[in-house]
Amino acid sequence: MALMVAISPVGANAQQATSEPASASPVIAEGEILVTAQRRAERIQDIPAAISALGSESLERAGIVSLDSVAPQVPSFYFGSAGASRPQMYIRGIGTRSFDPGSESSIGVFVDDVYLGRAAGSFNALRDIERIEVLRGPQGTLYGRNTIGGAVNVISKAPTSDFTGDFEVGVSNYGGYEGVAAVGGPLTGDGSLKFRAAGWRSYRDGYLTNLTTGTTFQGVDNWGGRLRLTWEATPEFKIDLTAEYGKDGNEAAFAGFGRGSGPTATTPANPSLVFFGRPGQVPIAYPGGRYEGYMTHDPSSDRDVQTYIGRIEYDAGFATLTSISAYRDQKLAEARDLDGTSVDALYHMTGEQTQQFTQEFRITSNPTGPASFEGALDWIIGGFYYHDDSARSDLYNVGVGSTAFALTGATQVQGIFGNYKVKSYAAFGQFTWHITDALDFTVGARYTHDKKSARQRGETTSPGVPLIPAPFDVTNAADYSSFDPRFVLDYKISRDVSVYASFSRGFKSGGFQNAAISAAQANQLFNPEKITAYEVGFRSEWLGRRLKLNISAFQYDYQDLQVSRFISRPGVPIINIISNAASSTVKGVDFELGLKPTDTLTFNFTYGYLDARYDDYIFDAATNFSGTRMVRSPEHSINVNGEWRVPIGDRRWFSLGGNYALLSTLYHEPGEGRQEFGGAAVLSREPGYGLLDLRASLEIDRFTVTAYVNNATKTYYRRTILAAGPTVIDYPGTPRVFGLRAAYRF
Repeated sequence: MALMVAISPVGANAQQATSEPASASPVIAEGEILVTAQRRAERIQDIPAAISALGSESLERAGIVSLDSVAPQVPSFYFGSAGASRPQMYIRGIGTRSFDPGSESSIGVFVDDVYLGRAAGSFNALRDIERIEVLRGPQGTLYGRNTIGGAVNVISKAPTSDFTGDFEVGVSNYGGYEGVAAVGGPLTGDGSLKFRAAGWRSYRDGYLTNLTTGTTFQGVDNWGGRLRLTWEATPEFKIDLTAEYGKDGNEAAFAGFGRGSGPTATTPANPSLVFFGRPGQVPIAYPGGRYEGYMTHDPSSDRDVQTYIGRIEYDAGFATLTSISAYRDQKLAEARDLDGTSVDALYHMTGEQTQQFTQEFRITSNPTGPASFEGALDWIIGGFYYHDDSARSDLYNVGVGSTAFALTGATQVQGIFGNYKVKSYAAFGQFTWHITDALDFTVGARYTHDKKSARQRGETTSPGVPLIPAPFDVTNAADYSSFDPRFVLDYKISRDVSVYASFSRGFKSGGFQNAAISAAQANQLFNPEKITAYEVGFRSEWLGRRLKLNISAFQYDYQDLQVSRFISRPGVPIINIISNAASSTVKGVDFELGLKPTDTLTFNFTYGYLDARYDDYIFDAATNFSGTRMVRSPEHSINVNGEWRVPIGDRRWFSLGGNYALLSTLYHEPGEGRQEFGGAAVLSREPGYGLLDLRASLEIDRFTVTAYVNNATKTYYRRTILAAGPTVIDYPGTPRVFGLRAAYRF
């Protein structure tokens, strides 16, 4: 979090690794880092926005290697998932669980300034990372598409002028092991050409077990590598090239166990309520453990992601010109027992392939250049182009335990296929006028135009029966445009205390239904979301910057939010539909406190209060969600962490650290778990839970050994659920994991 970064020691490399020239960097004190959340290097306390960040040492000490470990340390940031390809990120109640090419995330994820357009490729391993920045609230001015809820910036470690290296190995329970190696430095005598190469491998057996086959799943199975080259042809001209590859294997496959919501909902499985199961099918009862059950089919997963980035910077004196070109290719093949029981009802196989190209140009004023008018004006203008070409297939093996088998007496395979194209153009600019030494006024805006098209097809060998009653082939196209301004007034009461007020608007593009089973559903496009955000904030440092206190209060007027639900219609099977809720209001407060009372003790506390409700959400004549809480929006989120690090000799330290994250009750589906909404709504309530992580480290010069335990109290919780009619498929979160890591750095 921002406070932790500001008071924790950070290496020199972290301080210098910015996205802008050194000439644009402010003077920073020891132990601070610079962030580039506003596309120029700044102290985090100088940014008039709700932002949190984690530096490289904080990431490494806490063992953070994925975004689900980052979220608990940021106020009002909820992270759930149904596997690496289906992340569900919600910031201040704004988010989505949709993951198909027809829709997009509400939270923009950026890696080295490159927008990751597809959800299936945004939840990657965080290895050899310099820092992570999380901005809360709409970020339409300076960022790429669809950052209506916030933005997550991941910055990898850049090549360094000196030869450096990072090596780490580890083991854990569930047969886990990991290894990371990274080296970098100059390739030429004058240091103009530098490199950094990193590779990693992580594996851990799954913590869920299919007792039918003995196969484990929902573990970790990832490997990859990254190569960065930087050529500083002249002091003014620099080229940075990046190539990265990541792969997730079969042990990382995700699936959940199904249970019904009828009269026996308190039991692990209700035999009369199997998703898509025909009457009379009785699944094998759960044996009692929450992490094991019986399934007809084992899940599988195979994901490959390639990324290539070319960045060119030229310091023209008055401004820095930046060009960022990127190409991403990702392939995904997954399968899961969709009903989550021993009944052979529905086996779902997914294939997806995406090619993405982005191009961004920026011109950023230099504070000491003539276009800044002697430092009175900071500005940035730019353009952005995004192209995405995706193909997806969803195949359903309809088994002997299915409703369709009861109607036809035969098993079958039904298929849904989609081809999607997106072209997006944007122009943006932001200007900050330093009216006085204490008062700044910022005005910014972004214009976005999206062109989308989709061809969706359905095939069946048994017309008239579910899932796909009749073959169909439809094509749709849509254009969406938005102008999104931002205004900020920032006043510095003193060198270390300031207040700000901001007004901004955000936009999320419309799109196409996920896995439509009929022409009527495929033709039901959903509209864009729009948000108007008001925020006031207080940022301060005290006691010689040993105490940090940041507070932000906000209100969002949220229109046409896109909500995904499984519904039942008379005469048709359960379908997933994305519709627009009319309006919502989101109000809340984020609180961050950091304290370093001594040189050996660091303490951090964050709290997020969130009141997020549907003001007007009438789904149909019989279903009115108005007045209920929005999904995945806990009222309270608390994080407490601290570290005690003491010297025990010459270049030797011993440290103890811990992190406790608490979420109050939340709901995975609209309706607050009320019985009146029927179906699986009663099982969508997630009771509040807390997760405790502990660690102890011994550092001897450049060598570190760390023992850790995550989820030390063995708390059971659900990452997410799949609510399908009267059935809920539970996806349990990670149980207790403990292990040992050894690292060497130079």
